[in-house]
Amino acid sequence: MRRLPAATAVTAWVTLACAPVHALEGGVSPYPVGASGASIASLPPIPGLFVQEQFSYRASNGLYDNNGNKLPVPFQSSSFAATTRLVAAYPVTWLGANVYSQVVLPAVTLHLDAAGSSGRYNGLSNVTLSPAILQWSLSPNLAAIAGLDVAMANGSYSASRPSVAVGYTSVQPVLALRYNEPNGPDVGLLTRFMFNRTNGDTGYRSGNAVAADFSAGWNFGKWKLGVVGGYLNQYEDDKRQGVVIRDNRSRSFGIGPSIVYDAGPLSININYQHGIYAANTSKSHALWLNFSLPLWVGQRAAP
Repeated sequence: MRRLPAATAVTAWVTLACAPVHALEGGVSPYPVGASGASIASLPPIPGLFVQEQFSYRASNGLYDNNGNKLPVPFQSSSFAATTRLVAAYPVTWLGANVYSQVVLPAVTLHLDAAGSSGRYNGLSNVTLSPAILQWSLSPNLAAIAGLDVAMANGSYSASRPSVAVGYTSVQPVLALRYNEPNGPDVGLLTRFMFNRTNGDTGYRSGNAVAADFSAGWNFGKWKLGVVGGYLNQYEDDKRQGVVIRDNRSRSFGIGPSIVYDAGPLSININYQHGIYAANTSKSHALWLNFSLPLWVGQRAAP
């Protein structure tokens, strides 16, 4: 599981300047789809404290309508995100699963040029807490995960200007499955449901959505080559002050190459995800650099 910043948060003034209104307030998902990269259902089997650092650069040069057609509106955005993800692995099992929790701290710098207005904005994006993550080893090569992420309504948010955070809480149950064979195939799928609360500052409620991150590759010793990507489908309409906004649900799809080097304690992943399709949002292209390592490793309690 991985929760990265709500990067490139284009808030109210962009929505007003770039009519029609775009789905998911400001046209941004509270979860950056595809952020899991090559690490779907990948958690350390031993107790301890682990850190994953993620750096991403994301760019977009267009807004798209309900039919996926690019709008004739001047729009460009780019963002750089540096995210620290701390994972605690506990020396216990529950329901036959290893038990984890995590906190995600994303710092984002955003540059935005839309409808003749431009600016640079930075700060802390929405902090995410995962109070409980369960991982089952169904076989030596097959793992399953169930957990809950809570993206809190905090960070550097403002209702009056572009922000690097969204102004509402999003509760996100997560399910993931991964088959990983040494010197063989590695395939993973993560499904995330986003139940979004109303933004108390604007009265806007982003409709609930589902996201799917996926990866597929082949292991060659310590190396893995493959593809990663993500799909977003908003299945519920947005509402402004309780009024439903019709034909305005966000959808997007991106995919691209990935390379992983796994040296045991240290794992490095570089991937690029090219935006293939977008509707009622911007089409983004993203480059990711991720690495993870242990900060402290303990011993599992005897059964």
